[in-house]
Amino acid sequence: MSAALLAALALCCPPAQAEAPANVVVYQCKYTGSTETETVTIDVELQAPTSAVTGQQMTIGWRGAYTELALLAPEQGLPADAKLYAYASIKGIDGLTSATGVGTLPPVGADELIQLPTGVVELKTTPNKAGTGTVQPAAINFGTKPTEPLIECEVQNETALSTTPLAITGAGQNESPSPSPSPSPSPSPSSSESASETPTGSATESATSSDEEDPEMGKTPIGGAATGAGGDAGPDGRTFVLVGLLVVFAASAGLVLRRRGNHAG
Repeated sequence: MSAALLAALALCCPPAQAEAPANVVVYQCKYTGSTETETVTIDVELQAPTSAVTGQQMTIGWRGAYTELALLAPEQGLPADAKLYAYASIKGIDGLTSATGVGTLPPVGADELIQLPTGVVELKTTPNKAGTGTVQPAAINFGTKPTEPLIECEVQNETALSTTPLAITGAGQNESPSPSPSPSPSPSPSSSESASETPTGSATESATSSDEEDPEMGKTPIGGAATGAGGDAGPDGRTFVLVGLLVVFAASAGLVLRRRGNHAG
């Protein structure tokens, strides 16, 4: 086969482009205010958290390095405060679709290579539901604000990229339940406490107060002198008085009869 024929075949049937490795992302980058695009290949490594919990912010580590095609700055360069905004795509977990982080960049002049952050860029997100899913590299942007990018780079080989597993645990599921304290019995009143409870007023006070309040009872003044024999003498004393009166009455009757007999004689 002649060289001319080989050249013709090469022009008509160019060899198929080799697929990038599974961890190398092919980006198509577009400059703001320009129709020009640039293809970039970046080897992206993602580090998923091992103990993500619902309701708590989690971090996915992002680290990138150029492989063959690097990104150049536009003609005017990038502002001194320009940053890298990296994104990760999350699938398989309800209500959780992405994570985003910010990386610092060194100053970049016109048409110069835009160096990627040397350290790990922390992508943040907060899961609300438990589940298992996967994480993949997503878009990257360059600019001073995430809502006003100067360069936007979209993934071109998403289906060829490998995935990183991600598991979200419900809050409290990793914690062992603490034993509930046994209820302490309520203290029952002791016999000594019951016995120490005295009624309102002693028996002596009750008797004294009742004597003072009853007008029919005789009162004893200070010193113990009796107020009279009739009330305080009692039934035995009245009997002796009555017998004495009868004796006196009989003696008087006998004396009267005796006097009448003397007058009659």
